[in-house]
Amino acid sequence: MHVNVDEDKIEIDITNTHNELNDWLERIGKTANEICDDPDRNRIKLKTSDNGRHTGFLIESNDAGALGCIGWAIERHVDVIPPTLKPIFHKILEDTKTRKDNLERS
Repeated sequence: MHVNVDEDKIEIDITNTHNELNDWLERIGKTANEICDDPDRNRIKLKTSDNGRHTGFLIESNDAGALGCIGWAIERHVDVIPPTLKPIFHKILEDTKTRKDNLERS
């Protein structure tokens, strides 16, 4: 897993990790899009690989609301995320909350 945080986006790339993480990332992304009421998936995008499998989140970082939706989606599923994957999702949650807070203060 690689997390890239810059001024324009937060990108979590999980290309070289196992299928269980891919499945959970897809579930969290779909839940976040439902929470944000974003059926066109314009605010939170799931990156896909050449084979069509989702391989990461791409979150526009200037959208505090979208960041909040990612946080809420993770919190909604945190009790059922497998213990081996929880540290990854806690890191994503921490990064998105920090970015969201910074945007709201600006």
